[in-house]
Amino acid sequence: MMSVDEILESVGRLPSPPHAIAKIIRTLDDGDATAEMLAKQIETDTGLIASILRLVNSSHYAISGGVPTIRQAIVLLGFDTIRNLVCVKGISEYFQKECDAVFNYKGFVRHCIGVGCVARVLAKPVFINQDSAFIAAMLLDIGQFGLAISAPNEYESVMDYKKEHNCNVIEAENAVMGIDHCKIGAHLAKLWNLPVEFCNAIEYHHNPDASSIHSPLADLIHVAEVLANSMELGASDLVTPLSDNAMIRLKLSLQQVATSLGKIDEEFTDYSQMMLGDVATI
Repeated sequence: MMSVDEILESVGRLPSPPHAIAKIIRTLDDGDATAEMLAKQIETDTGLIASILRLVNSSHYAISGGVPTIRQAIVLLGFDTIRNLVCVKGISEYFQKECDAVFNYKGFVRHCIGVGCVARVLAKPVFINQDSAFIAAMLLDIGQFGLAISAPNEYESVMDYKKEHNCNVIEAENAVMGIDHCKIGAHLAKLWNLPVEFCNAIEYHHNPDASSIHSPLADLIHVAEVLANSMELGASDLVTPLSDNAMIRLKLSLQQVATSLGKIDEEFTDYSQMMLGDVATI
């Protein structure tokens, strides 16, 4: 069994996501970011160009005549839409590229999309940037991904423990490995120079009350994951307790959540079809 230090060292050797993706993520809350800047960032990565153009030209958008360039895609669909698609597609392709037999890529990404859709819809009434909320949610379980890829034998034992004890994954991780995916995820996010609020949200998404600096984004991602699991959006874990304090800090009511369920389902279907081609539960 690997020690905690060995696990951190192994996880730290994972390749970083494409430079363009990390750079675009850092502009999510930048009011000075422009369409020209976005186009230049995308155009530094030929693989990203191809992926986005395939997506923009898919039946989901049904744009007459097709879209031949990134700059035209930005004009037709808008700056925010393209930036969001770039981040989501880049992140999901990174997971797919690095995953191996021990890692359920589709189930993992579908869960992240589910949490992302909840976070995106609920971000609006609590005045949080919707794109930041969605992308932070897509990254909330990068620690789980990192553990599964870097320590596959140990993580297989985690899954066995989880099944045997009928517990959630974070309990199994701590019992078997002595560290959980929240801490590993924050470690990776810092190595990748992601925004501080992203690092905080990733580290405390299971327990936002434990953070010494309470972040609205961390509270929102926590609420979003609990709700996504309860709605069985994607490969869901056991439903963990919802922090009443997070709801209070966000000034988010259960009535607001209830009235958002239809929109969440609609967005989950759309994003799952765009990213994965289906919405079947794994």
